[in-house]
Amino acid sequence: MADHAAPGHGTHRTAKRPWRLILAGVLLLVAVVAAKPSYQWFKTRRANALSAEAERLVQQQKFGEAAVNYRAALKLDPFGYRSLRGAAMLATRLHHSEALGLWQEAANSPRATTSDREEYAAALLQAGAFPPAERVIDGLLRQNPSTRALLLASVFSETNGNPVRALEYARLARKRAPHDEAARARLAELLAKSEKAEERKEAADILWTMALSDGAAKRNAMEALARGPELTTADQVRLLDVVRALSPFTIAEALIAADLQLRLGRQNSAAVYDEVIAKWRDDKAARAPLAQWLNLHGQSDRVLALVPLEPGNKALLLARLDALATQKRWSEIETILARPDLDLDPSVIEAFRARAAQEQREMLEAELHWSKAIVAADNDPQKLRFIANFAEQSDATEAALRAFDQLARWPEQTAFALAGQERLKAEMRDTNAARDLAEKALALRRNDWDAENRLLYYNLLLQKDVDESASKARQLAAKFSTRLEFRVTAALGCLRQGDAAGALAQFAGPEIDWGRAKPAWRAVYAATLRANGQSAPAAEIIKTVPHGRLSKEEAMLIDR
Repeated sequence: MADHAAPGHGTHRTAKRPWRLILAGVLLLVAVVAAKPSYQWFKTRRANALSAEAERLVQQQKFGEAAVNYRAALKLDPFGYRSLRGAAMLATRLHHSEALGLWQEAANSPRATTSDREEYAAALLQAGAFPPAERVIDGLLRQNPSTRALLLASVFSETNGNPVRALEYARLARKRAPHDEAARARLAELLAKSEKAEERKEAADILWTMALSDGAAKRNAMEALARGPELTTADQVRLLDVVRALSPFTIAEALIAADLQLRLGRQNSAAVYDEVIAKWRDDKAARAPLAQWLNLHGQSDRVLALVPLEPGNKALLLARLDALATQKRWSEIETILARPDLDLDPSVIEAFRARAAQEQREMLEAELHWSKAIVAADNDPQKLRFIANFAEQSDATEAALRAFDQLARWPEQTAFALAGQERLKAEMRDTNAARDLAEKALALRRNDWDAENRLLYYNLLLQKDVDESASKARQLAAKFSTRLEFRVTAALGCLRQGDAAGALAQFAGPEIDWGRAKPAWRAVYAATLRANGQSAPAAEIIKTVPHGRLSKEEAMLIDR
């Protein structure tokens, strides 16, 4: 019996083993499946902890450390809403190009708020990405739009050449929030650009209300009023009293007051400069803005007396270099740039070296330094903007074109770069190239009236699509009757169609100071006078036109 029992018992044990293996496999599979969400939960928790730390660091203005924490959080949880939103806000605050992509992801999150979508729309507008901006703003307007959404719609409309709609949205924003300073400032900004005197007066009234209040926009309103070309003498005196009564009275207000004093002309300008210098020269925080203001007013001697050579202070060092450049003291500039303790970005140093070499007719050396400046700035659009502008101001056309070309790689900088390239090509009297760039600019920003006017002007110079271009130019001139450049284009269109009287009619109305007009505009006006049989006044205008600043096509207008 024992011999018969043994095999049966073994068979039973053998039968149990596969079930144990199967059970172990199932338990292992359950453990693996359970481990994945657990691991993800730990990652999300860690990402949130890093984001919380980043938020604390932002409050302490430790932006570099905060950025490191946000980067680590997003590596753990790429679609974490808290991390995306915080990183987007920080990038926006620091004006970093990553802000656009971060806001896009945050706005696409299921947890996204209306505020997130508004921030995304603002980032799109800043980047010049108008089609997606239009879609986002349209969505915001469909859902009981906030004041911010209406203001974004106003900015979009103006950018795309629809000032009437821009003003409508600004008025709606003001109506929705009568005391919102951003809404009031936006409405005043648009009204100040109006061709209608009553709307410009309305803008001034809004700015005066803001300037006389205690709101956060008080100082900005005063500055806008001070810049206004239509400010009467009585208003200048009134504004000067308001500015002087401010407390605390900072260097910003002091410079506004000084500008008003210069406009009033009640004091000798030298006395105004000396007075503001005497009051603020010992204030370390005030010296840099004071020196920059003096440079803008052509007071390089006073800047050099005010600002000693301080290699560790970038703002003061740049102000001193600007003053030395104004006085063409290039050898001194080179000596400063050779200092080992100079605390300036390499792109800035190379740009000044290029300018110094150029002014001393060392053209190969200048070209080398311009190239180094562009390479040093290559990955930073703000540095490239500086190089492009500095090169253009220095008459280093080829270097400026290269810098603008590099700058165009950033979508948010493309419009700025195209405008710079077009301007340079026009100065080089290359009408075909300037026309192509104007066409690209118009394609980027449809309904940009300035870009369209420039394209029509080039078309008419080159005699391309004359009838269509002339018709559009007359429509623009009628719409913007106070803009001389639009009337010049319309007059050129009339001349191309043989309508001499129509061309002359474009210059009717208030007297134009032709001595201050661009050479090309004077050429069109002279050609118009001649076409109408007014040879003598045409000849007088032609005498004032520097032919070297005209393109071949423009020169042909006044060539016999």
